[in-house]
Amino acid sequence: MELTPDGLLMVDTVLSMSRLADEALSRGAAELAGLVQATLRGDSAAFECIIRRYESRVTTLATRLLGARDDARDAAQEVFLRAFKYLHRLDLRKPVDPWLMHITVNVYRDTLRNRQRRQCALVDIEPPETIDASPDQLDGLMRKEEHQILHRALNALPERERLAIILRDVEGLSTAEVADILQSSESTVRSQISRGRVRLKATIDRLAGGEL
Repeated sequence: MELTPDGLLMVDTVLSMSRLADEALSRGAAELAGLVQATLRGDSAAFECIIRRYESRVTTLATRLLGARDDARDAAQEVFLRAFKYLHRLDLRKPVDPWLMHITVNVYRDTLRNRQRRQCALVDIEPPETIDASPDQLDGLMRKEEHQILHRALNALPERERLAIILRDVEGLSTAEVADILQSSESTVRSQISRGRVRLKATIDRLAGGEL
């Protein structure tokens, strides 16, 4: 099959974009490697750069797991303290995000053990101070209610299923990365995600229908 000039141009454009993306990833990996090496040599400013790069991702996951924002901020601080302590173990040939997610999950579990409870709320639900009947306000209230239903449904899942779904479907990690974080097999993680999605949908449907 012979490509037209337009087809050749499209292929060339796609290849160029792919090369640019690969080059950006390589530059990012090289920059991170430099920051890690500088930190290990005692450069505290380099580690501050690492924190700024990943702080939002870690805090977001901690918030999804712990709910209360103050607890999430405390957890994020502990994550980076542990990351600093074990930075010499980091394998720079692999993505850093799963390594930090692994530490975050461990901090979350330690937090639950310290609280001596097995579950915690994902969000603090506060009633609105006033109800504005404007379309924008009503739309915002509906989105907030949907958000709360989703978090309540996630929080109702067994812990392993909840963690698997958050890491795979929300954080976007691969099944292999989730299995490594949860110290489980990929087949087990796939089963947990499958069961969790079914339970999640059933709970959302029940909550959306007004059942408690």
